Amino acid sequence: MESATTQQKPALRCPFTGKTAEPSQTLSSRLREATREAHDVAERHPVQGRMARGAASRVDYANWLEQMHHIWSALDAAVAGAARGDARIAALLKPYHVHAPRIEADLAFLGRAGEREPASPGTQQLVDFIRSTGASGAAVIGPWYVLEGSNNGGRFLAKALSRGLEISGPHGLMSLDPHGDAQKDRWLEWRSALDAQHFSDTECTAITDAASRTFAGLTPVFDDLPVAV
Repeated sequence: MESATTQQKPALRCPFTGKTAEPSQTLSSRLREATREAHDVAERHPVQGRMARGAASRVDYANWLEQMHHIWSALDAAVAGAARGDARIAALLKPYHVHAPRIEADLAFLGRAGEREPASPGTQQLVDFIRSTGASGAAVIGPWYVLEGSNNGGRFLAKALSRGLEISGPHGLMSLDPHGDAQKDRWLEWRSALDAQHFSDTECTAITDAASRTFAGLTPVFDDLPVAV
């Protein structure tokens, strides 16, 4: 944890390393800029495209949820563990951020209660990476930013799947639209809380690198998914 002296520092922004001529940025802005391209690549993956068009089958959706459950379970545990040792991360964490139970509920709705499907190779690689960020401190914010931020687009996926799969919701779609009408406010609150913490430039770099690696790590996860016929 930070010392009392460090915690009292008023610095709220995260400067780019070695770019003293550039104005400093908030950490959330730096994350957005650093991951823009990786975000677009993940969003354009055919798996995401089928879901966005409402063209995924229930089996496709359940298979996707099975793998996301491994990923979110790793993130929930990594964030909780990091928060116990770092007051800055604890300041970001709310009870409603725990996400894996929502996926379990959606899987039960789809008839897949009980034992989970094993993690695919791509999923296991990402799970291992997320766990490593939890053990290394502030870097866990990187995958957290990616996955929590995905709930913004998840609302649109939920609407598409609701139509395509004839699921009226919220049951069956809770993991895609976990915050409902509070989504925007909760996301802005999380970002504001993030920008209110002090992180060293080394930590900022580790966080943004971890976010980029998380986005990149989603492609093998999606590639491993079978397509139901």
